[in-house]
Amino acid sequence: MAISSNATGIIFAVIASFSWAVFAFTIKYALDGASVLKTAAGVNGLNALTVTIITLSIIPPSAFIPEHSETYIHLGLAGLFHIGLARIIFYTAIHRLGPNRSIPVAMSYPIITALTSAWLLGEAITGRIFIGLALLLAGITLIVRADSPRSQTDGNTAASWRLVGWVCAGVTSLLWGVAATFFKKSALDIHPLAVSSIALWIGFIVSFIAARLLDPDGTIPARSWRWILMSTCCQTVAVPFYILAFTHTLSVRVTAIISAQPLLVIPIGWLIMRESENVTPRLISGAVLVVGGTILVIT
Repeated sequence: MAISSNATGIIFAVIASFSWAVFAFTIKYALDGASVLKTAAGVNGLNALTVTIITLSIIPPSAFIPEHSETYIHLGLAGLFHIGLARIIFYTAIHRLGPNRSIPVAMSYPIITALTSAWLLGEAITGRIFIGLALLLAGITLIVRADSPRSQTDGNTAASWRLVGWVCAGVTSLLWGVAATFFKKSALDIHPLAVSSIALWIGFIVSFIAARLLDPDGTIPARSWRWILMSTCCQTVAVPFYILAFTHTLSVRVTAIISAQPLLVIPIGWLIMRESENVTPRLISGAVLVVGGTILVIT
């Protein structure tokens, strides 16, 4: 029996979500003692190169040319917001809060996508979607109020250090939510793989310039490169499948599936980083609410 377009979109989104869940931990290790800005530029550059090579082996160069000139603007905004700016800010949140706390907040961006999609794409916000997004917010509130990671409970700068992390996670959510709509508008005009490649190169240019201007003396230790390469592999899988999903199902449905990452991230964090991640009942309850809201949105 043939798989429907909607089911295909959901499968693609699930693959992207799992890849990004694994990525959250590889990038956490990559950032140990490394410059956030230069790590972001390194991952973005390698990610853009690998996705472009794969893309050119599947589609011709002519598929990179959009039919409508406004698509260039959408591509530029998607690359700027989702890759160039959001990744730098998101990596800062992971570095300061750890994956278990930063990801649920950042993954709240279906709320932003639902609003921007209704405005720009005419996608309806149903009562079920509204309730699901409300549950997402409730779950995020519990996660924010959960006990801090054990590695950050001591020290005079712990409070300010974590505050910057929460702000970065929130800003990431806003940027990703807006960028998701621009990704979909771009993918409706040119091949989704071409969208991935172009957006990644734009993001790399932005992060490279930011690293040169804002952190010229930053370094990346040798031990970080294996984790950067692993992070690149995860991103190379996640980004194309994420954008392909938009061409098969609703934007808010795709982003809601991506927001279910806490269901994957928290068990992984407990298994491999239990001494620092401090998985608590409140944290788990928040993740369950987030996933519950996601199920309501996609059904």
